[in-house]
Amino acid sequence: MSMSRIGLVMTTLAIAGCAVGPDYQHHDAEQPQWHSAVPHGGKVEDLNKWWEQLNDPLLSKLILDTEQGNPTLDMALAKLNEARAIETASTGVYYPTLSLGASSTRSRMAFGQQVFVQSNNKIGFDASWELDLFGKNRRTAQAAQARFTASEVSWHDARISLAAEVADVYVELRQCEAGLATAEQNKQSRATVRELTDLKAGAGLASPMDAARAQVSEAEGDSAYSAKQGECARVLNRLTALTGIDRDTLTTRLADKSGQIPQPNETDVSSVAAHALSQRPDVAIAELNLAAASADIGASKAAMYPSLTLLGSIASNHISQGGQSVVVPTWSFGPSLSIPLFSGGRASANVDASEARYDYAQASYQKTVREAVRNVEDSLVRLNVANDRAKSAHQAQDRYQQLFNATQARYDTGLSNRMALEDARRTWLQSQDNAAAMELERVSSWIALYKALGGGWERVARTDKLAENDSKQ
Repeated sequence: MSMSRIGLVMTTLAIAGCAVGPDYQHHDAEQPQWHSAVPHGGKVEDLNKWWEQLNDPLLSKLILDTEQGNPTLDMALAKLNEARAIETASTGVYYPTLSLGASSTRSRMAFGQQVFVQSNNKIGFDASWELDLFGKNRRTAQAAQARFTASEVSWHDARISLAAEVADVYVELRQCEAGLATAEQNKQSRATVRELTDLKAGAGLASPMDAARAQVSEAEGDSAYSAKQGECARVLNRLTALTGIDRDTLTTRLADKSGQIPQPNETDVSSVAAHALSQRPDVAIAELNLAAASADIGASKAAMYPSLTLLGSIASNHISQGGQSVVVPTWSFGPSLSIPLFSGGRASANVDASEARYDYAQASYQKTVREAVRNVEDSLVRLNVANDRAKSAHQAQDRYQQLFNATQARYDTGLSNRMALEDARRTWLQSQDNAAAMELERVSSWIALYKALGGGWERVARTDKLAENDSKQ
């Protein structure tokens, strides 16, 4: 689906001939001047290669695998098939209809003592063609065409959302794995401190309160580790449900890069195109629904005008009576004019209803555009803040690592004790955990921006599943 396809639909809707009702005028979303702070250094020109920038082939493979037989995409594809069938049916009214009919009757009539038995066998063709004088059929076909195109865009929109969701959960799982490793080291450090405190308490060098405090700290470490295990298991469950891959198979595939948060080549954004809104599927869908509602007005108005239908038939009648038979060919041709005179207000009410639906679609389109602008602005702010926070978190991690290394050096030379070393270790581990959380936020913000900018949907080639679906039509 490309912008050229949508433009063709809009052009078709605008060329209405003598059809009654409004001629749809294409709405160009007002191109905003982005106000959010935009970091420097990167570009977002090639969204269709977005996932390759993460340098994680497994994630790209998971996204592709998820598209195969995913219920969300299957639902969107079913809607697309329904819209295609409706569009095909709507264009059929442009052409004459021809039907073959056959009948056989046998009758008996009695006049006093005289009985007549007659057989009548008939076979023939009936044809009809409604002349679209006021554009009712054209408007109906235009509405169906717009809705079909909207369904096709919806399929791509579902793909973009699904890919972003898989990426989000995948990155969350990697961060959780990293946190689990940190929690295990923290747990071991607390256990070491508790053992040392017990030895000191046994030698009278530490109070019972110090020993109790160390035991509580060890229990907290054990609890945190167990909680992190449960969190990772739940995230893995979500990824399993999303991808549809067997849990054991997925676990095996994930084992290679456990705890490694994928990082894009560059998360900064130097510029966002002013036409970014035109690349968003939801904006295109909202306008196509508006175009369909406009065509519906014309169809409802045309229903209030006379309709002219050309009728014709050719038949052969075989009549048998009293042992004698005769073949009688017949034909007929002529127009049929229908003029609406009174409908109890239904026709005008249908026009009012279609105009109200158009007003609703127009308001929905305007709301979608405003929300799209806010979504892009929020994504830019979120990415900008996440970049700054991640940078600060890594700086803090480096400083705490230096502090730990210094403490380790003092411990190795006998100038510091094991308790101080473990305190420094746990502080460093906590800074690692914070840095990993900030990396998760940074990559998640980057994924959110991908979705906000439309995911490159107008340049995304159809997957094999959609192509196969088209070939079956």
